[in-house]
Amino acid sequence: MVVELTPEILLKFSTRGPRYTSYPTAPHWREDYPVEAFHAALGRLREPCEVYVHIPFCREQCTFCGCTMAVAGRREAGTRYLDALERQVDELPLPRDTVAVARIHLGGGTPTWLSPAEMERLYGILFRRFRPVEGAELSVEADPEVTTDEHVHVLRALGVNRLSLGVQSFDPVVLAAVNRPQEQARIHHVLELARSLGMRSANLDLIYGLPHQDEASFADTIRRTLEMRPDRLAIFGYAHVPWLKPHQKRIPADALPTPLQRVGLFLLAHRMLTEAGYEAIGMDHFALPDDELAVARRAGALHRNFMGYTTRPDLDMVGLGMSAISEFEDAYVQQKARLSRWWKAVETGASPVEKGIALTREDRLRRDVINRIMCNLVLPWKPVAERWDIDPAEHFADELARLAELERDGLVTLDADALRVTEFGRLLVRNVAMIFDTWLGRRDGRGSAGPRYSQTV
Repeated sequence: MVVELTPEILLKFSTRGPRYTSYPTAPHWREDYPVEAFHAALGRLREPCEVYVHIPFCREQCTFCGCTMAVAGRREAGTRYLDALERQVDELPLPRDTVAVARIHLGGGTPTWLSPAEMERLYGILFRRFRPVEGAELSVEADPEVTTDEHVHVLRALGVNRLSLGVQSFDPVVLAAVNRPQEQARIHHVLELARSLGMRSANLDLIYGLPHQDEASFADTIRRTLEMRPDRLAIFGYAHVPWLKPHQKRIPADALPTPLQRVGLFLLAHRMLTEAGYEAIGMDHFALPDDELAVARRAGALHRNFMGYTTRPDLDMVGLGMSAISEFEDAYVQQKARLSRWWKAVETGASPVEKGIALTREDRLRRDVINRIMCNLVLPWKPVAERWDIDPAEHFADELARLAELERDGLVTLDADALRVTEFGRLLVRNVAMIFDTWLGRRDGRGSAGPRYSQTV
């Protein structure tokens, strides 16, 4: 069945759902998760692992932002934060003094809010306990407007080989509406400097669905982005969730594109990028054919975790800093999401853990299934049956009944070998994956119907 990809058709299928469906949704999190369980998971950490460090500080608040961040004008905040991180890292009950690590990623906030000297101190702290393996990826999210040339030189000297630059838009009207001052010339300069120093890859982030955005302005943003030819692009839909992020109330609802216009912007980006030679990766990424994500996608070896798409399968991830999530084979653990509470916990020697999930076997099975769909757009029945010792037709009888409707609508195909997401279904892969999330829509122990979500497109 061939379905014409039009905004109207996509809007028909779009619904509300979790932005990341690779893990059980909110009702399953326990706020009384025992710190002993967290320490036990760290003690049996599998190597090599991954490390995520959350740097929450930003120079100012972008009104579109959905991240856990803090506006900081005083440089003393960076010193205090690094002091706390150092204490936390030194006290981690790892299986050895130093463990092997395949990836270290700094996210935020704005990691390059830290000075170059503070960056050197941070990596010194990390390298005392985490030893990068051959070919390890060291990546940093950067705001080009606060990232100096010295930052780039220092980061490269420390071994950083990937920068992720937040662009969002090149339209001055849109940028003013979301309080995101930036210049294309600065973005281009940082990108070219990183390349000249031997960083193996760089990616840019764009957002569709921002206030005052239309097809003409977004097409211009994409054209300007293509002139820089980044290795990867992430095209995120703006999640308007003012009930979670009160600062988004400063964006007038009538300035946002309509749902139909929003879907049209997504289709525009998909068409322009694929015509320019980029390959679609999962639900929201695009990469040049020789990028390792594109190579992994073609080989069916793509994976996904809290940091996004990756070529490395099922690695344990240690999350450091406020709100950071650690991801283990059988658990997720999140640190305190308010900076004052995180600081107090670490500085007084108390537990920084805010909540966690002990994953059941069924959770792990469904994580595997969801990741296969989200990453490689195919769910082969035989490997799932063998790995989890189940009969998929029996175990997923309810899901298969619901998938039959998606098959009639052209989103998937079903046969004896596999569930396959169609080219049309790729654009709504979250909708397909959500069918296997048994926690969606469940009430928590307090009778709440669970969280509210953003549109899936």
